[in-house]
Amino acid sequence: MGKLLLTLIIGATVLTSLGRPWIGICSYYLLSILGPQYIWWWNFEGLRVSFLVAIFTLSGMAFQLLKKNYDAGFLLNRHSLWLAVLWLCVVISYFFGPYVDSFNSSGLRPEQLFSLTNTIFIFYFCATLEINELRKLRYLVIVFAASTIYLAYWANNQYFTQNWNQFNMGRLMGPQSIDGGSIYGDENNFAMLFVTGLPFIFYIGWELQKKWQRYLLWAIIPMGWHAVFLTGSRGGLLGLVVTVFLTLFLFGRKFIAVPLIVLFIVFYQLQAGDVMKHRSDTIVDYEGENSAETRIIAWKGGLRMMAAHPFVGVGLGSFVTALPQFIESKPKVAHNTFIQFAAESGLAAGMAYIVIVTMFFMNSRKIRTWCNENENSQDKILIDSYNNASTVSFAGLIICSLFLSLNNYEIFFVLLIFNNALLQICLRETDVTVNP
Repeated sequence: MGKLLLTLIIGATVLTSLGRPWIGICSYYLLSILGPQYIWWWNFEGLRVSFLVAIFTLSGMAFQLLKKNYDAGFLLNRHSLWLAVLWLCVVISYFFGPYVDSFNSSGLRPEQLFSLTNTIFIFYFCATLEINELRKLRYLVIVFAASTIYLAYWANNQYFTQNWNQFNMGRLMGPQSIDGGSIYGDENNFAMLFVTGLPFIFYIGWELQKKWQRYLLWAIIPMGWHAVFLTGSRGGLLGLVVTVFLTLFLFGRKFIAVPLIVLFIVFYQLQAGDVMKHRSDTIVDYEGENSAETRIIAWKGGLRMMAAHPFVGVGLGSFVTALPQFIESKPKVAHNTFIQFAAESGLAAGMAYIVIVTMFFMNSRKIRTWCNENENSQDKILIDSYNNASTVSFAGLIICSLFLSLNNYEIFFVLLIFNNALLQICLRETDVTVNP
């Protein structure tokens, strides 16, 4: 019955995507962020859902391009240019990197990682064209928030039902299919979902008119905190601290600051658990396994890779393979997104990444300025809310990326889509106002 219902939903979705490709875009990111194919894998067996969604969505976009229904400004801008540079560097490193090997740290073969990377970039650029209205952006925000809510429930359910098979040495792993495939197989990646998703739940809740609905939605936030504690991710804990304080800074309502901070501290003390507390106590430890020392060794090795191969890097997905050749160390990832990009795909890739991150915050400031100057706009409240949520989320993600390799983390690109769409919507409304 479940498989039949899923088949009907897929059929309706892909057919609708021909006429409204933005629905296909939202469906793609639902599959990427929520990962229903990993949660209910038995219903997805034999169904190439992602492939079908991609084919029908791209076909629908081709029809829209022929009709000239797109605003090129959403795609043809400096942010997209630097993302194209980053993509080009990754492609070059795949074909010309000297250390491209059979396997990387995630177990993906180079061709699999290359295919995944291409899919991520292609759908990012498609999304920038399709998510060109606040109405469409709202649906994508709902996809992100709903995925966070369900996975917060899923994570807590594993704990309260004592499903210890889902834990790796006391650390909760994300949902996985029977063959072990998962976007959240790494506990740190799973924690990042809640770090980036919870700010949206907070801001969406504030916009609700009925207080009981607001408080009911906000009640999910401690569940998300607990989910991070269950993963035992020190990066996730750091990200939570950053997002909580930045939310209070941007929110501008001081009466809620002290209660929220107190709630977070008390909740941490009561619910963090032995694994999370022990790991958080070792954040600043220099010596020992999984300590700061191991990361510094990886970073030194990455810097040597950049010096030896500044143009093409050591090759896509080859940091782990190459590291022992540059420094005495066990094979490991860079534990830093910038170093991973620059070491694997060249200095130009590292520079592109830094520019992309910098431009996100510059765009966020422009959007905030627009909201302050357009108090009478009907869209102002929603734009300001989404901008604050995405800024807080992105800041948490970037802080964590200083200690984690998040090069192919889809949520990074989702937040870029929010940022790009909001800025272009503001620019378009400004142009309409100035040139009616």
